[in-house]
Amino acid sequence: MKIAVIHDWLDKYGGAERVVNSLDSCIKFDYYFAYADIMTDGDKIKMFNGKIPNVFSSRLLKILGKNFRYALPFFPIISKLFNKQQSKFNSIDLVISSSWCLAKGFRINNEKHICYMQARNFKYVWDEYDNYFKGSLGILCRPLRKYLQSFDKRMAQNPEYIIANSEYVQNWIEKNYNRKSVVIYPPVSIDKFSLRTTRIQDADYYVTVGRLVQYKRFDLLIKAFINLNKKLIIIGDGSEKIKLEKLAKNHSNIIFKGFLNSYEINKYIKEAKAFVFSSLEDFGIAPVEAQACGTPVIAYGKGGVLETVVDGETGIFFHNQNVKDIEDAVITFEKKILHFNPVIIRENSKKFSQDVFKINFRSFLEKENIAFL
Repeated sequence: MKIAVIHDWLDKYGGAERVVNSLDSCIKFDYYFAYADIMTDGDKIKMFNGKIPNVFSSRLLKILGKNFRYALPFFPIISKLFNKQQSKFNSIDLVISSSWCLAKGFRINNEKHICYMQARNFKYVWDEYDNYFKGSLGILCRPLRKYLQSFDKRMAQNPEYIIANSEYVQNWIEKNYNRKSVVIYPPVSIDKFSLRTTRIQDADYYVTVGRLVQYKRFDLLIKAFINLNKKLIIIGDGSEKIKLEKLAKNHSNIIFKGFLNSYEINKYIKEAKAFVFSSLEDFGIAPVEAQACGTPVIAYGKGGVLETVVDGETGIFFHNQNVKDIEDAVITFEKKILHFNPVIIRENSKKFSQDVFKINFRSFLEKENIAFL
């Protein structure tokens, strides 16, 4: 049996790539595909368990290099041409796609197709259109939006099986694609995070981790912690860093640490009073990693975090994405701080481990009677 895996694009090693990493460790893939491939060899070695596979990618997107995302209006054409380009691989029996955009539409011949949806797919033209196409650009591109939505719906009918990475995404799939799916939570490297040895109430700072981009709303956290006059450590880098640093200027309680390695991140999280999270995520790996350290989470109560954090036991939620609600949540948390037990918090994170992911994925294949060995 010949099995192929297709990932939307190989760019940087992150949460979606961990899913492929886990699949690659338990399934022997014969072919590897991606619409764009600009990933470093170092990240490929990490993603593909010590090897650098031969990845077949789009000739058109290869020309654009790291600017391949600017080809978004032409994705329908690129997808169609890419499928034709791979017609020589007529012996593939099963395709497993890792999709947040195009991969679900991959089809060569009559092979079975299992799609693992890493997120609300093609969200640039769905829920988050206004974030990507602002002002006059948004108005100008509205006809294109309808066209791309229609294209995306057609692609979503392609796989025989769809797996969602959370119930939040599962509901979104049914609403927008009219497709049923099953939920298998993505793998989190629980064992790379060690349990805290200090008491939660003795910590003198809060921490947050992530790419510093607009939709993650680090600006709200900064404003809230300036008002609270409490210490906040921000770990990560991204396009919003300079803007956020200006926002925090002259406030010594807001500390930017930039990009750190996993060991350093673990140290900061497990010694923090709580991990704060202001983003709407489809799953959200960072809050699970925080819980793996036994550190409670204060999070925006929408999206995948509702499935990974137990309110009042492993963290608390604020229900509006604004400064006042964050402030109130922090104050409430400090009043209840003695209720949080690091051992119980870490135990909750184990439900999302790599081993659990592999077991659940194999069980899905067995249930659907799909041979893969």
